[in-house]
Order: sequence, then C-alpha cells, then structure tokens
Amino acid sequence: MKNVNKRLLIFFSVLFFATSNYLNAVEFRGAGVETYKGASSKKKINEALMVATDKACRNAFKKYLQGMEESKRTIFISIEDQIYSNLSEYMICDTIVEEVIDKKQKKISIVMKAVIDETRLDIEINKSSKIFDTDSSEKSKLAMIFFSRTVSSQREFDDKITKVEKKSKDIEVDEQETDTGISSSSTETNVTQSGGSKLKKRDISEYVVDDNDTAKLESNMKEIFTKARFEPVSGPRQVRRKWKGLKDGIIESLENGGGIPEEVQWEIEDILIEKNVSYVVFAYFDVGIPEVSSSTGNTLVNVALTKAEIIRLGGGDPVSLGTIGGIGERGEGNNYEVAKNNAIKNSAKTTAKELVALINSKGIN
Repeated sequence: MKNVNKRLLIFFSVLFFATSNYLNAVEFRGAGVETYKGASSKKKINEALMVATDKACRNAFKKYLQGMEESKRTIFISIEDQIYSNLSEYMICDTIVEEVIDKKQKKISIVMKAVIDETRLDIEINKSSKIFDTDSSEKSKLAMIFFSRTVSSQREFDDKITKVEKKSKDIEVDEQETDTGISSSSTETNVTQSGGSKLKKRDISEYVVDDNDTAKLESNMKEIFTKARFEPVSGPRQVRRKWKGLKDGIIESLENGGGIPEEVQWEIEDILIEKNVSYVVFAYFDVGIPEVSSSTGNTLVNVALTKAEIIRLGGGDPVSLGTIGGIGERGEGNNYEVAKNNAIKNSAKTTAKELVALINSKGIN
C-alpha cells in the first residue's frame, strides 16, 4: 500500500511540475505542406510528414510572434536565431489537428497545435535587454511622477433644436362669399426651441486629483519596475524642496481637463539630472464613473492611462523615448472602493510593463 501511495505521489508531483511550466501558455495552430518525388513509399511519406510537421510548428510560432508587442519583438529579433535553434524548449507542438496525404499529387498537408511557453520566452527577452545586464549596484534610477484624477461630474450639451408645430384652425366663412356656407380653414404656426446653442458645445468633464489613488498607482508600478532591474524612486521626494509649487501647477491643469504642463516637466527634469536620476516617467490616469454589472450586480470601475511619457536624463539634454496612452483596465468589486482599487492595480501594472518594454526596445541603458 505504501508503494502504491509513493508511486501516486511521484506521478502527481511530475504532473504538477510539468503543468506548472506551462501555466502562462498560449495556443496557436500552424499549417505546413511538403511534397516528395518518385513512388509513394512509406519512407518517403514519413520523411515528408516530418518536414511538413516542422513547418507547421514554426508557422504556429510565427503567428504568435505577429501578435507580440512591438518593443518586445524588437528585442526578440536580436535573439531569434538562439530561440529557433532551441524551439522545443519554448513550446510543445505534438498535437495533430488535421493530416492529409495526397499520393496522387505526392503532397503532405498537416495542421499542428502548438502550446507556447510565454513566461520562458519573456525571461529570455528580459535577459537580453541592456537593463538586465547591469550590475545590481548600477541599477538605473527611475523617478515616478504620477497623478490620478477622478471624473467628478460630466455635463453634456445638446444641439439647439427648433421644433415647428402647425395646427389647422377652422374659420367660419361669410355665407355671402359662397353658396355652400361651409367652413374654411387657416394654419396657425407655433415655434419652440430647446437644447444648447446654434453651435454644438463640447461636453465638459470636471476632475478631482486624488493623492490616495496616486499612491496606489506608484506602489503597483514600482513592483514591475523593480523586477525589471530598475531602482524606482519617488519623483516628488527627489524634488521635495520645490514640489508644492510644482504640484499645484500640475493639479490646476489636470483638474481643468489638461495634462502635465511642459514648463513644469522641464523644471522637474533639471532637478532630477542633478540627482543623477537616469529616467523619469510622467503619467496621469483617469478614474471613471462607477457602473453596475448587469450579470453580477457588482460595481464596475474603469481606470485609463491618458498619457505616459518616459524621458531619458543625463548625457546632454533630456530625450523623450516615447509616449503611450489608451491603456484601459476594468476593476470589479462589491463596492466602489474595491472595484476602483482593482482597476488601478490592473492599469498600473499594464502601463509599467509597456514602459519597460519601450525602454528595452531602445537598447540604450
């Protein structure tokens, strides 16, 4: 009995480790075709089948690459020979979906299903980035200047509408006018107007900057930056002597529907250069108005990255490495705060990953 239990334990242990390696895996299907010459012998068919299978598996992997984020793919290209030489380490491709052997045309067609280990590929890509190669004592300092603003109210303006209503009004016609003595009629016109103005007004959203939400954004993004071998630091702490005045200017702009003023950015960059900071990220997020899920009844909140710009400091004038935006994540919970916190966490981590990939793609750190 003990031997049976021991064998079962070993079996499930092996199964666990085998499946855990592919917990973050994606599936793609690929097609391959191979022809052969001469008589249709079993040997020739098997050889052609092996070649077609290899083509199908590589085709599935190429489909996966087509959907890879651009900056990550830039790094992949530099190591693709290494990956393709050891492709079996990054995917399992042993499931035949469809197989056709056409002896008349001497052609083998096959469709294979590939399970790609995305986590392992990401590890190889990160190892090949300039950031990963830096010594732990030489990590690049990255300052974070983040803001979260909540939509407090929205005002929508309609076009001005003019409505014309016509009514028929009976008039008794003098009998001397006609022999029939019947009633005639005239038309009475009423004009009413509704809506805004002759010109369509732009809808207005009013915002409130929330420091608590900002702190949550920073905390969640810090985790991703640290794993990417940066040394994330608080931007406000680095410029603390001037932060109050700089912050007031930013908040005024954000709460009025604007962004982070360029003049404020420039002043912060100059201070950070003196502090030997390598990068700074300026970003602001919008927290939407809560909704109710029709399926669960829970509260839903959307948090969207409106704009994030990453600047490389030092070595001359600051250089913008690029901007990203439009990253929206939804959070769900049994109340507004829980739903909002979940949405903030999701949006922050997605944004941080995109920013790390953007820096890596430049290969300059």
